[in-house]
Amino acid sequence: MSPFEVSVAVWVDLRLSERRRGIVRVVEPDSHADTFETGPADAGAVQKRGPARHPWPSLSRPSYARALAAITAAGALLRLAFLARQSIGYDEDFTALVLHQTPGHMMDILSHDSAAPLFYLLAGLVTGIANAAGLASFGGPGGPVALRLVPAAAGIALIPLIAALGRRIGGNSSGLWAAAFTAFAPATVWLSGFARMYGLAAALTVAASLLMWRAVERPTIGRWAAYSLVAAAAVWTHYLSILALAGILLAGLSLRPPRRVAASAFVATAAAVISIVPWLVAASAQLEHAGQGFWVEPLSPSLIGGTIAQLVAGPPTGMDPPVALPLALLQAVAIAAALTAATAVAVSWRRHSQEWRRASEFCLCAAAGAALLAVVSVWRPLLDARYASLMWLPLFALAGAGLAALPRKLALAAVVALLVPSVVISGLPTRAETSFLVPDVNAGVGPHDLVAVDQNHYMILADQGTALVRARLHVLTTGTPGWFVGTSAYAPGTVIGVVPDDVPANGGRVFWVADPGAPPPSLPAGYSATTSRCVIGACLTVYVHAR
Repeated sequence: MSPFEVSVAVWVDLRLSERRRGIVRVVEPDSHADTFETGPADAGAVQKRGPARHPWPSLSRPSYARALAAITAAGALLRLAFLARQSIGYDEDFTALVLHQTPGHMMDILSHDSAAPLFYLLAGLVTGIANAAGLASFGGPGGPVALRLVPAAAGIALIPLIAALGRRIGGNSSGLWAAAFTAFAPATVWLSGFARMYGLAAALTVAASLLMWRAVERPTIGRWAAYSLVAAAAVWTHYLSILALAGILLAGLSLRPPRRVAASAFVATAAAVISIVPWLVAASAQLEHAGQGFWVEPLSPSLIGGTIAQLVAGPPTGMDPPVALPLALLQAVAIAAALTAATAVAVSWRRHSQEWRRASEFCLCAAAGAALLAVVSVWRPLLDARYASLMWLPLFALAGAGLAALPRKLALAAVVALLVPSVVISGLPTRAETSFLVPDVNAGVGPHDLVAVDQNHYMILADQGTALVRARLHVLTTGTPGWFVGTSAYAPGTVIGVVPDDVPANGGRVFWVADPGAPPPSLPAGYSATTSRCVIGACLTVYVHAR
């Protein structure tokens, strides 16, 4: 769903929502058009009252659409300005390596991994166009801009989508505050610059929530088809979107529709889930991972608390002291802003109308997939902020309603408390800069040398290395890398436990790329380090055999 299509859908939803709720536009002689809600008995009457209280302190008092456009533009600028600031980091390197394969090889890798294919197909199309236009390395080594365009577009689309949900709770004010919360929250800004499928899946599940709401209110074949299509796209982007759809179905049922409408909601959701079956048949090798170990920690109170915090403040920056502490404090400020909005919702709950509470309950239910993820994690650990982000974001609409209930200056302070951490964290290099070591490796490796890496740095070298580097590239480890590190993208024979005999026999060097301070697990006798260079999150050390 492109940003233009999202904008059109949101505009149509706004107009239909006004008509359904009996909203009449009133033009004061010396002010812009504003909207007021009328009661059921006087739905056709024009209410007379003084100037409306606008959600934003502005001399020109922009209309809702213009204010939303301004917030969306600000959020887009924040995302695009820092799109190339970070190096291609861990997990993104798998995306880069996969997207730079031929289509057939790409699908073969995915069918042996654990991924649904839609994100890779869309991102592959974008990177293909970028390569054809000569922009393969635009933004830095590996072309981070092209890799991140799809999640960036999805992150921008999230702003008006969540605004539409927020407006259904508390009108214009709630919608605009929800847009601001989404535009500037560190978690959503981070998702928009992360070259993985989570941002796209999150945007699709939020869009599915909105479409479910519209279809339940005014059921037509077209509306159910639109919901089912977007829901299916979410499942084809990430399998755990199925849990998000369970929450969205619950949200639709919370509106207490007639049985026929409830049945339609179930059928449309089931059709979206079942649509992934052909891919699962073609990618049956993925099922082999079902009983194998995974990297997510077992469920615990600290894990739950950390996950909730990351859903607002973003993941830990991974920076070393003394920078780590100020960044953690900034993230804590963002969390405090979210807690302030949540408290405002709880305190003002009983003061609001039944319609307000009903709309809020819809958003609560639409985010219930996150609770289901926690329940599933009792048996199979899966609770992680990236996975939960697929289900959590409808609550940002409630955050907008909470900000709308606060005094304006306090609400603005909360938005600033979100924006400052986003700008600071986006502007600092917080991801491993392995790409900056690649030119040294490419220039130095000879036909008898070995490029030995730990599993965290293989993908970058495999993607950005020369043909000779790729031929001499191996993961040197005494163990067996888990499938979840992306071993489906490994070339045959990549993992080795010892340095091959031909390297010392021909006087070859060992180029060791690993985390700072991590020595190679084993080297033949006579090898010693000669040169070393470190960047953020990675070091290159060259070992030479003494003859």
